[in-house]
Amino acid sequence: MITGLVILLLLLATGLLYIYRWNIVHPLKSGVIQLDGLNRKFVYHVPKKLSPHPRLIILYHGTGMVAPLMQILTGHEFDELADREQHTIIVYPQGYKNNWNDCGRQAPYAARRLHLDDIEFTRQIIDYFSSRYQVNTQEVYAAGFSNGGQMVMKLARQQPQWFKGFAVISASIPVEVTDDCADARGPVSLLLMNGQKDPINPFNGGTIILNGKNYGDVMSTNATLQYWLGVSGCSTEAAATTAYPPPQTGRQATAYKTDYYSPVTRRQVSFVNILDGGHTIPNRNFHITIPIMGHINKDVDAPAIIWEFFAGLQ
Repeated sequence: MITGLVILLLLLATGLLYIYRWNIVHPLKSGVIQLDGLNRKFVYHVPKKLSPHPRLIILYHGTGMVAPLMQILTGHEFDELADREQHTIIVYPQGYKNNWNDCGRQAPYAARRLHLDDIEFTRQIIDYFSSRYQVNTQEVYAAGFSNGGQMVMKLARQQPQWFKGFAVISASIPVEVTDDCADARGPVSLLLMNGQKDPINPFNGGTIILNGKNYGDVMSTNATLQYWLGVSGCSTEAAATTAYPPPQTGRQATAYKTDYYSPVTRRQVSFVNILDGGHTIPNRNFHITIPIMGHINKDVDAPAIIWEFFAGLQ
């Protein structure tokens, strides 16, 4: 009995060490912004040798999550990339009661019911890092997963001028009757990454059901892609396609990235179509399977692809 308990505790300690190993050496900093009578919180990672006027990447977590979990689900790779290049601060904001007030009118989140201003929260985060770290406000980016991806699309539609680029994982635009956002105000550069086997955000459109709750209907991934191509004035003819894994490996591709450009607006829209992907953030460091989320594709490294996408924008 005692031996079994010791083994269980050792396994638990090993699991916690695996999950939080990065933060032992690289502890996150934290900040608080007072908004609408609430203390809105965020955590962030700053490279030890930060270059002047760094970039800012804001990463929005998914439904029911806490901010540091976004760091874990991305395999700490955004932090690693920031440390390697020394010119980016990574921010993980916390949604109210673990959710964001996105464009979905039917979403049952407290943030939605209370009409919390997560756009203003974002603006104040940008101001916070502009005043304390002198970030380059022309180099601000937003990426999000699931409900966080919906929040990123809301920002892309409502305040595109604040950001140089956006990335959305496992999320689609709400259908018209449940869409609580106005049409996009201007062209954007945006990367969309969805899995065809997503059990929560239906790839072909339909109702989002999570834990028995109805989160509203969304467009198909293709309709979402076409929306952003239209907003950004991009040609529907692909300019480039990348297979994962690459053909030289001799393995069959499990995902494709298709890039679209507009010479007029100088914007880029890219779509990563993960053939076997679930409701997950594919990356090389996170290996814990969560059955309700579906399959994690290991040929795609989402943080690296998003980082490269942001770095290549004009």
